[in-house]
Amino acid sequence: MHDQMPEASPRLEWASRRLSVATPPAKRPAIFSRPPSFRAAPDFGRRLTILAKRGKRGEDGAAVLLALSVTCILSEPMNVSPLVEIESLTKVYGDFTAVANLTIQVSRGEILALLGPNGAGKTTTIRMLMGILQPSTGTARINGLDCSRERVEVMRLIGYLPDEPVFYDYLRGSEIIRFIGEMRGFTREDIQRRATPLVERLELGDALEEFAVNYSKGMKKKLALICAMLHDPVLLILDEPTNGLDPYATRTLHALMRERVAEGKTVFFSTHLLDQAEKLCDRVAIVYQGRLAAAGTLGELREGLEPQSTLEEVFFSLTKAADKSEA
Repeated sequence: MHDQMPEASPRLEWASRRLSVATPPAKRPAIFSRPPSFRAAPDFGRRLTILAKRGKRGEDGAAVLLALSVTCILSEPMNVSPLVEIESLTKVYGDFTAVANLTIQVSRGEILALLGPNGAGKTTTIRMLMGILQPSTGTARINGLDCSRERVEVMRLIGYLPDEPVFYDYLRGSEIIRFIGEMRGFTREDIQRRATPLVERLELGDALEEFAVNYSKGMKKKLALICAMLHDPVLLILDEPTNGLDPYATRTLHALMRERVAEGKTVFFSTHLLDQAEKLCDRVAIVYQGRLAAAGTLGELREGLEPQSTLEEVFFSLTKAADKSEA
């Protein structure tokens, strides 16, 4: 038989006893984090304090339960470490240094663009993050996992869109999606449920029974994006994602990226299209000749320049400064 709620002063002890025998909450996965947009109401702490005092005085038994429950939630440790950590990353091919001493951090729940001209080292950096290339020196970690030594675990967290997707020529689009889904352990029903909204939004439905050899570059990009997002990854890594996409597909891709971040996920993408980066990103990292020229929000990068400078103006100013420092 349940305890009867006692009067006034013993209520706090009663509430504590009832909470202590309740079923403990399920453990949150290690990758859980609150989106950076999470903010408590300005007077939330004051209200909680008032509720707790009422509970201690025995004025409101419900206030005790609320105060204790919310305190438990707020005291839970938050995972505030960066999702992506690139430290002194270097890749050397003989006498040529493709990436030199690159250090970048990508926070959880943000869009970060890796900007640079062709040959700046963007794709090389991404391939080291994916474990496709081994760094000459330095480290790359995703959610604390080494991208080279713990690649299998890292791949579970990532959806990857390469600049030039490659598929088996004589598999149909639907077969490729099913193959990727089954490799990730999904049933055919799960694959259908997960893929259908993406197929519809990217308008690829009419081509799913075509062989991949007949796909245009844009169609391959759409198919690869569906495969990348099928398992709902915490991190999307996109290498020049809009190359080959028409304006409609580009707009859909941008909407998908924003939606991911609104859900607390993270997007890391490379581009040389400055206007897109300016519209989409929380922060940018500019690489030039394999080195980091600057990283930060557009406001931070404008420091020392005109306050209303566009990202294009900031980019050319910083890369020219990098040229002078090399000289």
